[in-house]
Amino acid sequence: MDSAFRIAIVGATGEVGKALLAQLDESELAVQLSLLASEASEEETVMFRSRPLMVEALSGFDFSQVQAAVFAVPEEVAEQFLPQALQAGCKVIDHSTFSRLAAGVPLLIAGDDVPDASHVAVPGALAAILAPALEAVDVLGGIESAEVVVLSPVSAVGRAGVRELAGQTGELLNARGIEPAVFPVQIAFNTLPVIGEQSAENLMDELEGLLSSTFPVAVSEVRVPVFYGLTLSLSLRTRAQLPLEGLAKALQAAGLRRPDHESDQGVATPVTDASGQDGVYLAGLQELPAPLQGVQLWLVADNVRQGAARHSLCILENWIKRL
Repeated sequence: MDSAFRIAIVGATGEVGKALLAQLDESELAVQLSLLASEASEEETVMFRSRPLMVEALSGFDFSQVQAAVFAVPEEVAEQFLPQALQAGCKVIDHSTFSRLAAGVPLLIAGDDVPDASHVAVPGALAAILAPALEAVDVLGGIESAEVVVLSPVSAVGRAGVRELAGQTGELLNARGIEPAVFPVQIAFNTLPVIGEQSAENLMDELEGLLSSTFPVAVSEVRVPVFYGLTLSLSLRTRAQLPLEGLAKALQAAGLRRPDHESDQGVATPVTDASGQDGVYLAGLQELPAPLQGVQLWLVADNVRQGAARHSLCILENWIKRL
């Protein structure tokens, strides 16, 4: 393993950290991992390529031991420890909001050219999943405005959200009461409008760093009782009328997938298509009703695996190839 690329996964026991670990496990990359988390997770054991790896405490870790670090932690944790990694000469990928809009830090998704930079950022899952589709439509027809309805899974708030949905589902099915903790009210068998968060503002800022042109985007978000998988309904007003067949080909060329199954009229869902899978799935492509000009479509993708971890894997692959 002397020639292995040494990587620290900061937040290895969180949703993004676990997804990245799984993708590295599936890859053929020669890597040596340091798994870091809070002291509460210290000495947990995680399997990687059939071997147990012990989780270490982030506090006190010497980043000079590794060549790259992936930060999949909240902003305040990244703010405290990320500068230490850079100072130690370590390349850094940051999934938190700490780096996303920082001056001079490239914002990257899978498929982007990776610049020769020691510090890069990955956008939020919503921007990462939206950007390729928006760019393809904009190039063909010029988007004037976009409306996005987001059906957001509980994993969007991390491992605690997954645990709460699982726990509430079991309790309610056994006719027992629940006490919401992560969400303000019951999430199992329910939908929760997300109001008061800065989703739209953050999304616009991130899209500006990913798209070749900008346009207004209105976002409505609803938290739904799904573990993994973002479902997005897009209504895009365009300057030019778009032929659907040509647009479908352009979207597929941009990396979007059609559902493989034929029995359900091409509908894509988080459970049957996206959860635990790579790729963004396209369904429901149609023209806006007259007199509106534009298109409607649905996108479905795993918010953790495709919306986050996949991008770090692609950046790490690029860095390893350069070495």
